[in-house]
Amino acid sequence: MADDFRLGDLASRVGGRVAGDPERIIRGVATLEEAGPADLAFLTNPKYRKAAEATRAGAILVPWETRLPGRDLLEAPEPYLALAEILDLLYPPGERRPGVSPLAFVGEGAETGEDAEVGPFAVLGAGARIGRRTTVGAGAVLGEGAEVGDDTVIHPRAVLYPGTRVGSRCIIHAGVVLGADGFGFATSSGKHRKVPQLGRVVVEDDVEIGANSAVDRGMLGETVVGRGTKIDDLVMVAHGVRIGPDGLMAAQAGIAGSTRVGRGVTFAGQSGAAGHLSIGDGSVVAAKSAVFADLPARSFVAGIPAVNHLTWKRAQALIRSLPELRARVLRLEARLTALDGKGKGD
Repeated sequence: MADDFRLGDLASRVGGRVAGDPERIIRGVATLEEAGPADLAFLTNPKYRKAAEATRAGAILVPWETRLPGRDLLEAPEPYLALAEILDLLYPPGERRPGVSPLAFVGEGAETGEDAEVGPFAVLGAGARIGRRTTVGAGAVLGEGAEVGDDTVIHPRAVLYPGTRVGSRCIIHAGVVLGADGFGFATSSGKHRKVPQLGRVVVEDDVEIGANSAVDRGMLGETVVGRGTKIDDLVMVAHGVRIGPDGLMAAQAGIAGSTRVGRGVTFAGQSGAAGHLSIGDGSVVAAKSAVFADLPARSFVAGIPAVNHLTWKRAQALIRSLPELRARVLRLEARLTALDGKGKGD
């Protein structure tokens, strides 16, 4: 952990300001419930305001112009971003240990950049290359000819199939598989023949891929994860997909083969898209939704099949009222039947 910080110094680092005592010493960051007098807690969601009023924290990181009487506050225009920067300051990464473990396997012609770190039981296949200050964790496997840029972290037991390329400043978490065969089969007379998958996976710079996610290679060409995209755990990106820059994919999302995803697209948890589609820039696919048609830029869709989220909300409201509507219809039918019977009697 880093040295202690004055609250005023932290505010200066994140472009914020102090409401209260700028000399207060901060030694750590903790939740509102667990923080003590030397901790900075954070209030980024107004639903936790009561917890903020009761916390023992020495100071609280809050959005601009938040008022909590009697509290030392660090106000920030983007509090969640400020929290990330403060965590980096107070909890810097552990010390790196450059070098290749004697328990690692390095194939013929494999290259490691300056200050790279290769952990025990890691495998660098023939001709594989890793950049400067890059870390390959214990038991990770880089196949023949795989390439990794500078300042990237490949966590333990990640697997990069032959020919896979990962850019600089990426984070590939444990259990990730990049470059496994896409789901390609030719079916004839009820039998499924595997179609060779000869393409490769390309992960551009500044990408993070969460634990146990998979990005598959296709029959030909490249499957691409664009610069700055962040992928959660347990996500599936199929063969031939191209994801544009700065996308977000939450847990258990999936994209089927050959779909093109634009810049800054968000797939919420358990959402997905069918294959051979085009998803426009800036689109949002809500949780548990399934896209079966092309989406223009800046779409916001929900449901199965996915439709405009406002249309989906109206439909959900109608669905919730169906029992009441059914009861009203039954009452009306009963009245009509009674009226009809009365008319025949007359």
